[in-house]
Amino acid sequence: MEATIFIFYLLLFSFIITKISFFNKSGLTNWELISLFSIKIIAGIAYARFYRLPQYYQGSDTWRFYNLSLEESKWLLHDPLAFIKDLFVYGYSRPGNILGVENSYWNDLKSNVPVKIMAVMNIFTNHNYYTNIILFNFLFLFGLVGLFKVFNNIYPQKKYLLIAGLFLLPSTLFWCSGIHKDGLILSATGLVIYLFYRGLETEFHPRYCILIVVCGLLIFSLRNYVLLALFPALLSWFLSNKYPKKSLTIFASVYFIGCLLFFLLPIFSESFDLPLYLSLKQKDFMQLQATSVVNLPALVPTFKGFVTFFPYALDMAFLRPHLSEIKNFSYIPAAAEVLLLFGLVAYLVVSQKFKLSQSPVIFFFIFFAMSILLICGYTIPFSGAIVRYRSFVFPFIITSLLCMLKRSN
Repeated sequence: MEATIFIFYLLLFSFIITKISFFNKSGLTNWELISLFSIKIIAGIAYARFYRLPQYYQGSDTWRFYNLSLEESKWLLHDPLAFIKDLFVYGYSRPGNILGVENSYWNDLKSNVPVKIMAVMNIFTNHNYYTNIILFNFLFLFGLVGLFKVFNNIYPQKKYLLIAGLFLLPSTLFWCSGIHKDGLILSATGLVIYLFYRGLETEFHPRYCILIVVCGLLIFSLRNYVLLALFPALLSWFLSNKYPKKSLTIFASVYFIGCLLFFLLPIFSESFDLPLYLSLKQKDFMQLQATSVVNLPALVPTFKGFVTFFPYALDMAFLRPHLSEIKNFSYIPAAAEVLLLFGLVAYLVVSQKFKLSQSPVIFFFIFFAMSILLICGYTIPFSGAIVRYRSFVFPFIITSLLCMLKRSN
């Protein structure tokens, strides 16, 4: 029965993606869309099987979400109004600091939202976890195709490099195809970027604005710092679109001002103490147990503390896992991505066979990705976890670098 339901939904959604104009007008053929969709489903199944292993199952969020969703589905059928209302209530005396990591309604959303989504899916899939993978990846595909459309509009001759960079990076394929927050964050971010790009190219239709707000709220509920990092990147992009020849200057200026505000805002309001927020996130991570832990000093929430920690943040964000840290096969793809990144940079610099883009979009991708990577570097003390948390922005940098390669004469 479960296999029949799985095959039915696989065929149904493979057909649906060929009929939705957003997909079939993307520049990807129907067979390419179906193939990429199928690859993501296979990766999602691999993700599920990996976390089904005895040594990983107990700490697995994906199976915890599923088990919680089973009771939520019963609640949905019995009292749908209460099911929806539950997403907006909390069991604390106060909702807590919007940037809080403990006893905070806002922090709890990151688990509640995926559970609610899966609870709805269960109704249609007969509570079949593996069939839910198909539905989740259907949602994930929107953001990836949106990103492809943006890149393809700028680099129309590099279709297969775009496919490789956006869809097939091992860490992105693995972490953003399983039932978890990462695929939703990547998809929502990709849609925000696509809709913003369309708005700048034509006009900001009310429909675009509504969808951007909806995606922004989803991002905030799942990983709030991603939405905070989007603001300066989108502002820089908006200003650069008006003065494209000054794109680099505009991006550098906005981010310099952003850094100043980062350290100055706590003076005026404790609610916007972002250095303390990152310090607490690091402390929260350090309380977890994992075999890939890296011995790092505590992040002090001051300007001096962040400057002192900067080399450690760079190492965590861009160099982990080190080749010496490879303990099993699962580390090899992540280490290979690091080598690919620096190999591309080295080749572009040494060979000089590249063309620097003046497109504000490319500056957006690089500055936004770098900010996310540094946030991860400052807060995450595990080599294994850093791979997951950076997985949704690595395609932005890798694909941008691939597009800078000149074609051989």
